[in-house]
Amino acid sequence: MQELLDWLEYIKDDRQQRKVRHTLKDILVIVLFATLANADDWVEMALFAENYQDYLRKYIELKNGIPSHDTIRRVMGMISPEILQQLYGKWQDRLNQDDGELLKKIICIDGKTMRSNKRGDGKAAHIVSAWSKEDGFALVKKQLKKKAMRS
Repeated sequence: MQELLDWLEYIKDDRQQRKVRHTLKDILVIVLFATLANADDWVEMALFAENYQDYLRKYIELKNGIPSHDTIRRVMGMISPEILQQLYGKWQDRLNQDDGELLKKIICIDGKTMRSNKRGDGKAAHIVSAWSKEDGFALVKKQLKKKAMRS
């Protein structure tokens, strides 16, 4: 992970430095982690950062707190797609090395049928959730239309 964080330091920040309150590295890490936690938009990413800022501080400084969703959106709009593609490639490289085995082990998947919770069609809801056991937060929780078969 440290290799990925170090690489982020080399990405050129084209913003006017005297107006910058949040480092590019901070914003990129927030977006990366929030995306991995299934955040779909800028507001969800900012909320993720607010809720998990203690966890994020293990990796980034957040000297001026959490950036707003507007700041995250604006900064991400300035970054070239090639840089984002390289970041994704670096993340995939980490997953394919020894660190990837550790990351794969900490994501827990669970499915439940919610008894006595009938939907309009008279069928019980089925919920699948994924969470990080070591970090103690849910990555995603999704309701399914029908129960998935075990493989």
